[in-house]
Amino acid sequence: MEIRARNEGPRGERSSPGGAHQDAVTLQGVVERVTYHDPSSFYSVLRISPERGSEDPLALPSLMSDRVTAVGRVEEVFEGARIRLWGRWTEHTTHGRQFQFSELASLPPLDREGLVRFLASSAFPGVGETLAERIVQKLGPQALTRIRDDPDVLLGIQGLRGAVAQDLANRVRTELGSHELLAFLLGTGLGPWQVQLVAKKLGPDAEARLREDPYLLARGIRGIGFRTADRVARKLGFEAEAPERLAAGLRESLRQATEEGHVLLARSRLLASAQELLGGVSEESLEAILERACHEQEFHAQLGLPLQGSNLAEDGIYLPMYFTCERALAENLAALAEGASPASLASAEELAQAERDAAIELHASQRAAVLGLLSEPVALLTGGPGVGKTTLTRLVVALAEAKRARVRLASPTGRAAKRLAEATGREASTIHRLLGFDPKTGRFAHDNRDPIDADLVVVDEVSMLDLILAHHLLKAIQPPTRLILVGDPDQLPSVGAGNVLADLIGCGVFPVWRLEHIFRQDANSRIVTNAHRIRSGEMPELPGRKDPPSDFYFFPAEDDETTAERLVEVVTQRIPERFGLDWTEDVQVIAPMYRGHAGVDALNARLREKSPFGGLEIRWGGRTWRVGDRVIHTRNDYEKEVFNGDMGRILSISPDGKSLTVRFPEREVEYGRDSFSDLQPAWAITVHRSQGGEFPAICMPLVPSHRIMLQRHLLYTAVTRARRLVVLVGSEYALRRAVENADPKLRESGLGARLAGDLS
Repeated sequence: MEIRARNEGPRGERSSPGGAHQDAVTLQGVVERVTYHDPSSFYSVLRISPERGSEDPLALPSLMSDRVTAVGRVEEVFEGARIRLWGRWTEHTTHGRQFQFSELASLPPLDREGLVRFLASSAFPGVGETLAERIVQKLGPQALTRIRDDPDVLLGIQGLRGAVAQDLANRVRTELGSHELLAFLLGTGLGPWQVQLVAKKLGPDAEARLREDPYLLARGIRGIGFRTADRVARKLGFEAEAPERLAAGLRESLRQATEEGHVLLARSRLLASAQELLGGVSEESLEAILERACHEQEFHAQLGLPLQGSNLAEDGIYLPMYFTCERALAENLAALAEGASPASLASAEELAQAERDAAIELHASQRAAVLGLLSEPVALLTGGPGVGKTTLTRLVVALAEAKRARVRLASPTGRAAKRLAEATGREASTIHRLLGFDPKTGRFAHDNRDPIDADLVVVDEVSMLDLILAHHLLKAIQPPTRLILVGDPDQLPSVGAGNVLADLIGCGVFPVWRLEHIFRQDANSRIVTNAHRIRSGEMPELPGRKDPPSDFYFFPAEDDETTAERLVEVVTQRIPERFGLDWTEDVQVIAPMYRGHAGVDALNARLREKSPFGGLEIRWGGRTWRVGDRVIHTRNDYEKEVFNGDMGRILSISPDGKSLTVRFPEREVEYGRDSFSDLQPAWAITVHRSQGGEFPAICMPLVPSHRIMLQRHLLYTAVTRARRLVVLVGSEYALRRAVENADPKLRESGLGARLAGDLS
C-alpha cells in the first residue's frame, strides 16, 4: 500500500543532459533526514537512503551505499519513513545532482530496522529509539497491525507509559486506516491530490460511502467532476443504468446548465442532455429516476413553465438552491413593490433647482426619469452609453439626501463600486460588503431579520447581478426601503446563473425608464455612436485616411498570429506615439477568449516581454510573476479589503519567493503563496473581467478562431469600457460576425413568469 502526493519541482534546476535521466523514473528508499520543509509551500529537501534497483519497482531491494538528495513538494514526511518517488534526475546550478520528484508514495516499513526507525520518528511523539526497539522485539514485524487491532498488546512494555501508549495506538490506527483508505482510493484511479481531497472531505468512512455511491465524488470536491466519478464507478462495478449513475447524470446536466447561465432546464431538454452525457441510456429509466428525485426533493419541478423563445409551456427542473432563490427573490420583490406608495422624494421645482445648482439642463425624458425614480418603491433606470445614466444617478442621490433620506450605494464588483463612488461623490460598496458578508462562515449579516438600515438603496451595473446574489440582496431590503436598479441590458449578462435585469424589465411589473437620447458626444467622437450602432446591428463608422484624428480605429490583420503581433505594436508603440498615453497604465487589452495566439494568455506573455519593468520574478502555480506586472484580483477578499476586479501592479517580491506585494490605487497588499491563485496577469483580460470597469483606452483582437464568442453584446460591452480611445485589430470578417451575431443565448429562468404572476 502506498500514498502519493503530486507536486511541481522548484526553480533553479536543469535536466541532466542526454540519456534516460530525461525520462520519468522511480526512486525508492528510506528518509534519512528532512533537510528542509516549508509548511506553507510544502517544498522539501530530503536525504534518501535508496534501495538498490529502486528505478525498477519489481527489483529486490537492497540498500545502496550512496545517499541521494531529493527535492519536491510534500505536505508531510517523517525521518525513517520508507517512500517511493516518481520524477527525474536534475543538475542544480549550485547543489549539484538531485532527484526532482513530482509524486511521493508512502510505503510500509520493509524490515525490522525500518519498523524501528518508523516508530521512533516524529510521527509518534514520546516513542524514542529505545522504546521502538522494545515494541518491535515484543510484537515482531507485524507490530503496526497488532497495535491497530488490539492496543492492549502494548501493555507490559518497559518504559511505555499509559498516555504515550494510548497516543501511539490512536496514531497507528489513524495511520493504517489512512493508508488503507488511500490505497483503496488510489486503486480506483484517482490521482494523488484527488485522493487527499476525497479523504479530507468524506472522512474515514469514505470507502464505505463510495462503494455505496461513487458519484459523491462529483458533489462538492474541488477538481473532481462527473467524468472522473463515472470512471471510479465503473471500476467499482456499477452498471451503465445504475440508479446512482442516472441520478448523477441528471444532476451533472443541471449543473452544467447553471454554468451556462440557466437557472433551470425544461424537462425534455434535461432528459436529452443527460442521455447524451450518459451515453444513450433509455429515456424510460431516466424518467423514473427523475420522478423519484423530484419526489425526494433532490430536484424541484415547476409545472407549466413558459420556455424561452417559444410559446410552449413545459415543466422546468431546478437544482434546489436555484429554485429556492428564484422563488424567494420573486416574493421579496413583490412585497417591496406592493408596499404603501411612498411620497415622492423630489418635486419638479426641486429638480429644476438641482439642475441650476449643477449647471446642467436635462432633456424632458431625463426629468421624467428622475422624478419617476424618486416616486416608486422599486424602479429601474436603463440605457446605453452617453445617455445620462450617471448624471441622473447623481441627481437622484442628491435629491434624496436633501430630504434627509439615508442612501446606500452598491455594485456587484469592487471596480464598479469605485466607479459609482466617483460618479456620485459618495461612498459606494460591493453588494457583499453592503450585506455584511463574513468570509469565514460564508453568511451575510443582513437578511429579512436584520435588513439594511436605509431609506433608499441604489444598485448600479445590475446586468452583472446573478440570481443568487440578487436573492440575498432583496432578502435584506424590506419595506419601506426603496430600491433603484441601474444597468444596461445590452451588456453581457452575469457570470453566474440567471438574467436578473432582463427578467425584471421583461416581466412588465416594475416601472422602467430607458434613456435613448445620446448626450455624451462631440463632433469628432465615435465611441458612443459606434457603441449604439453595434447595439443596433450596424457596422461601426471608421475614419478615412484624410479624416481628422478619431477615437475609434480598426487595424486589419489576416490571421491570429499576425493579429497578435500587430496588436502588441499598436498598444506599445502607435498609441503612445499618437495619443501620448502610457500604455502600461492607460491601455487595457480586452480579448474574447483565453486560448489561441490572440487570446488572453498569449497576449499577456507578449505584452509582459514588451513592458519596461524587470527584476525579481518567481514561478508558482504554472505562472511567472515579475516585479512591475499588472495583475487583477479575482475574488472578494474582505480581510485584505481587495475585491474581484481590482487591478494593481506587483511592487516587490520577497527574496525567498514566499510572498509578493501588489500596489492597488488605495493600498499595498501582501500575498503569500497560499493566495497567489487570487491573482491573474492583467496586461490582457477577458471581456467578462472588464465588466464594471472603465479605461482611458481599450484594444481588442477580433479573429475567426474566436468564432464561438464573436457576439454583438460581447463587442458592445468591450467598446463601452473605453473613455478616450477604442482600437480593434484583426479580421473584418470577425468584426462583421460579431456585429451581426445577435444571438442572445437565451437563459432559461422562471423569475419573469413568477413576477408576472404566471406561476404558483
